[in-house]
Amino acid sequence: MAEDTRTDEMASPETGQDDVCAEAIRFLRKSADYDSTNRQNALDDLRFSYGEQWSAQMQNTRHLEARPWFTINVTEAFVRQVCNQQRQQRPRMKAHGVNTAANAKQAEIVTGLTRHIEELSDAANAYDTAFEFACRMGWGYIRLDGDYADDKSMDQEIFIRTVDNPFSVYFDHNSHALDGSDATKCIITDLVDKNEFLHEFPGADLSAFSLRAAGDAMGEWNDKNNIRIAEYYRIDKQRARLVQLSDGSTHWDDELPAPAVLQNMQLKVKGDRLSWKRRVLWSKITGTQELDSRVIPGCYIPVVPVYFANLFIDGRTRRFGIVRNAKDPQRMLNYWDTAIAELVALAPKAKWLVAEGQVQGHEREWERANTVSYPYLTYVPILGPDGQPVPPPERLPIEQPPEGAMAAAQNAHDNLQRVLGMFDPSMTRPGQASGKALNAEQQQNDMSNYHGYDNLTKSIKHVGRIIMSWIPIYYGEKRVQRIIGVDGKPDILTLNLADETGVVANDMTLGRYDVIMETGPGFNSRRQEAVEALTPLMADGRNGLMQTAGDLFFRNMDFPGADIIADRLAAVNPLSQIDEKSDVPPAIQMKIQQLTQNVQQLTQQLQSAHLLLKNRADVEGMKEAAASHRETIKQDAETDRKKMDVEAWVHEISMKAQTATNVEELKGVVALLVKGIDTKHLHIQAALDDAMAERQSERDIAQIQATPKPAAGAA
Repeated sequence: MAEDTRTDEMASPETGQDDVCAEAIRFLRKSADYDSTNRQNALDDLRFSYGEQWSAQMQNTRHLEARPWFTINVTEAFVRQVCNQQRQQRPRMKAHGVNTAANAKQAEIVTGLTRHIEELSDAANAYDTAFEFACRMGWGYIRLDGDYADDKSMDQEIFIRTVDNPFSVYFDHNSHALDGSDATKCIITDLVDKNEFLHEFPGADLSAFSLRAAGDAMGEWNDKNNIRIAEYYRIDKQRARLVQLSDGSTHWDDELPAPAVLQNMQLKVKGDRLSWKRRVLWSKITGTQELDSRVIPGCYIPVVPVYFANLFIDGRTRRFGIVRNAKDPQRMLNYWDTAIAELVALAPKAKWLVAEGQVQGHEREWERANTVSYPYLTYVPILGPDGQPVPPPERLPIEQPPEGAMAAAQNAHDNLQRVLGMFDPSMTRPGQASGKALNAEQQQNDMSNYHGYDNLTKSIKHVGRIIMSWIPIYYGEKRVQRIIGVDGKPDILTLNLADETGVVANDMTLGRYDVIMETGPGFNSRRQEAVEALTPLMADGRNGLMQTAGDLFFRNMDFPGADIIADRLAAVNPLSQIDEKSDVPPAIQMKIQQLTQNVQQLTQQLQSAHLLLKNRADVEGMKEAAASHRETIKQDAETDRKKMDVEAWVHEISMKAQTATNVEELKGVVALLVKGIDTKHLHIQAALDDAMAERQSERDIAQIQATPKPAAGAA
């Protein structure tokens, strides 16, 4: 976070200015003097590209003579062509780790964070504005600052700001790097409303920051209602001793922990050397007073120039864009086109050739024939001396513009294309030309001004370096943060999240990163090219590419439902189950998934084999159980049959014995009846007979039991 370093400095008794204000004014004066020629030429270039292409002297002369002056601003079309080409393929930042604490996964998170910063700041506006000014007049600027995300937030964000007026920036005139990375001072001036100024800084001195240079001057009414203030950046360099510890870390000598702390941490001093300790200071000032100040993170001035072309001539740097060299051909084009229009306008009207008497009675109509659009003209047919009809009236040919003027105008247009190195491909080849040939010529035209695009790339790379140095300060605490991927899709991560063991995930305070720039077509253009290249390959079903990469193919398409199709294909494709957030490289993840898939297939085969063996064993057991059961049933049936045979035989013997007893009783009764035996005697005899029959039955049963049983299987 920025550190407040405001001090109550005494004003200079001679000038009534703070020391910081006096220093800023001295720097601004030197910078304005050094760049005075560049500023004046740039202002003229800017006005020229806008359309102010005739000198005031020529305009006044033509105005007095009532002569026209036309501006055919072809230069603006060329400027737009260069600027719009840059907008189609803006350079893109990518973080690369440069030490062991910065791995590829962490670098991708940092890259996604830079995309978030660019999206949050509308950085495309800052890049486009700076490049357009550079294209028109030679240079533009991009600036960075840090601020709270909103009025109710405690989280700070990095913002990339647009500089609408490059003339309000006074950059270090001793800086020679194309990206301005070696600058040590910079001033940005601005006009603010006096009432708002006093509301923000009550009691502040209203002495305006009055020193100005070309392009930064305002009208008098602005001075009455506004006050001019300035932001002053400078780098403070102090000699200090740099100490390296045994763990490889480096610290300034005055920031080194106490010896006891180092001993407890088992650290020792490994070496030291003298170095420069740099601090970036920022102050908001008026002409006589410092209103606010703080220390800016990092070691760079957060104002980045964008140069189109630089040349070092006679001890001074000359800066210019594409308009500078296009002025003379453009003026020639304006002059000759104006001359042609003037010659045509002043040429006599086309006359009618008529015979005497042909317009008699219609003279009024024919006198106005060149100014009034009549639907028809009436003439009197007459006969010639030979008695033949005279031909009708005929209009004489109009006077054509001089061929020399036409050729001069065409030559001026050609010279304009030659100077800019931008030719119309359709005009350079006679007859028909293939689209490939036209595209190749267009690429050659683009190369004529590629140095401007390359300088923009260098400047944005320096913007990335500043962001990398600010990230540990602004994003060094635990927070939930949006990260934007290369495809523009956002993701939410928790930065600086410590687990129970103290390991910090997504630590923004560790690691050192450099910036690599990616140029050329953006993601959408490359996605369309990928679809065009993959379509014929996907149509060939023999290569199996649809099964392995079909989800990627549909994800690159932009028709409604393409993502849904891609998700369904990815769900059945094991190779698509790659965790991009994992520390394991994607190639290793794919190998693990392939091995896991093979193990699953082998496990399924083993389970199927076990199930088959188990089924076979169950079938054999069922067969044996059924055979045993049948044998048991057979034995039980045989036993029951034998038992029934024995019971039937015993029942038959018993029935025979009972029948014999009954016969004997009947015989005795008959005998008694016949002999007329006394009833009493009869009863006694009957009791005796019953006793004898009972004893006979017992003897029969004993005999049956003593008799052997029939053999098994006997009928």
